[in-house]
Amino acid sequence: MLIFLSPAQRASAHSPLESSTPEAGASIATMPAQIDLTFGAAVQESGATVVLADEHGGDWTAGAAVVEHGTVVSATVKPDAPDGRYEIRWSVVSFDGAPMSGVLRFTLGTAVADTNPLDTVLTATDASWALVGAFVVVGVPLVYMAYGLITVYGRHEKKAAIGQKEIHHE
Repeated sequence: MLIFLSPAQRASAHSPLESSTPEAGASIATMPAQIDLTFGAAVQESGATVVLADEHGGDWTAGAAVVEHGTVVSATVKPDAPDGRYEIRWSVVSFDGAPMSGVLRFTLGTAVADTNPLDTVLTATDASWALVGAFVVVGVPLVYMAYGLITVYGRHEKKAAIGQKEIHHE
């Protein structure tokens, strides 16, 4: 039982996206010189792509994505990007060979931000807390049901045993 109550351990498979610059859902005053995506574990250098797209589909990346230190994927941004809504469209191959991709949205300057709740980056820590929450929502009621069944059927068997008479054959 104590095993189930211990905090969830970080998932070891794949390479979860931990953070980005700019952050998902952010509203920034000036465009950074480069886009940075930080992963929780190493990603392969081959297959990493980052595209910075404006709301009209224009590509504002100035070159190919580069993997730095094994966990950071960066792409240079073209200068003079206009105010507006942008998407960072990324894809990588995790250290274990699993392809992963995603889209992060942000706004530049005075543009009205999208209010998409899916713009939040779910980190490995967040996923651990989600797992703990799922256990509480599902696991705790199951434990109480099991306890109730054991209590009810356990008492029923004891009452039946007490009510029986012993028959001695001599």
